[in-house]
Amino acid sequence: MWTGDWWCDKQKQLLKGATIAPVILASDKTCLSQFRGDKSAWPVYLSIGNIAKEKRREMSARATVLIGYLPAGKLDCFTSDSRSLASYRLFHHCMSLLLQPLIATGRDGVEMVCADSMVRRIYPILAAYVADFPEQCLVACCKENHCPKCLVTADERGNSLSSPIRDPQLIKEILEKRKKGQHPTEFEDFGLHTVYSPFWANLPHTDIFLAFTPDLLHQLHKGVFKDHLVKWCLEIVGEAEMDARFKTIPDYCYNRTCPYSFSHFIYLVYYVT
Repeated sequence: MWTGDWWCDKQKQLLKGATIAPVILASDKTCLSQFRGDKSAWPVYLSIGNIAKEKRREMSARATVLIGYLPAGKLDCFTSDSRSLASYRLFHHCMSLLLQPLIATGRDGVEMVCADSMVRRIYPILAAYVADFPEQCLVACCKENHCPKCLVTADERGNSLSSPIRDPQLIKEILEKRKKGQHPTEFEDFGLHTVYSPFWANLPHTDIFLAFTPDLLHQLHKGVFKDHLVKWCLEIVGEAEMDARFKTIPDYCYNRTCPYSFSHFIYLVYYVT
């Protein structure tokens, strides 16, 4: 992470000698049981970008910690029309409680003893939020038929165009106007929900819309590859030709092969592993 432009840009905004601790958050609502009560949990994990990615990914390194669980109830006390908005507001309220310590420390810093025994002033700043697409929309306070990162309209998604990234300050101003009873046109154009206090609103030096990481499973492997490329290739050459070419791929190191067919390989990748 320290090779990216984000770190250099944030370093210039802080005092000389400041040390950034990029905070990486991850959340995923997970089903715990099937056919036995439909139980689910909603954990929130935290790591920092100062730790190398190779080390963070090692389970034995314990470089990612669980900081809390979010309410995963069905909110049956609300009507069907208000239940979705209530879940949005409950999520942001709970996240605000979890991340409350990051407001003062991210603004003023906190002195810590580093691994080299030197005392440095550390600024924990939210840098990345790992979540699937529905949770990205939940964090961005937008509807799921809109992009959580940019302002592309729902009917223009997938087109070759350049759309501006959502501006956190502008979004906060629009939500504040809506809270006061006004009806700015941008509220509907941006596909926003009436979440008046997003948890990221008071986090210093945080641009939540730049913090979203790509959802590799749903957006790349399933969205681009399986739902589009595989479908197009099968329509062009046919399943028999695709299977024949797939079986002729030579073996090489770290390559996962399947001796049967391309469709069987896709089944193993997406439904078995």
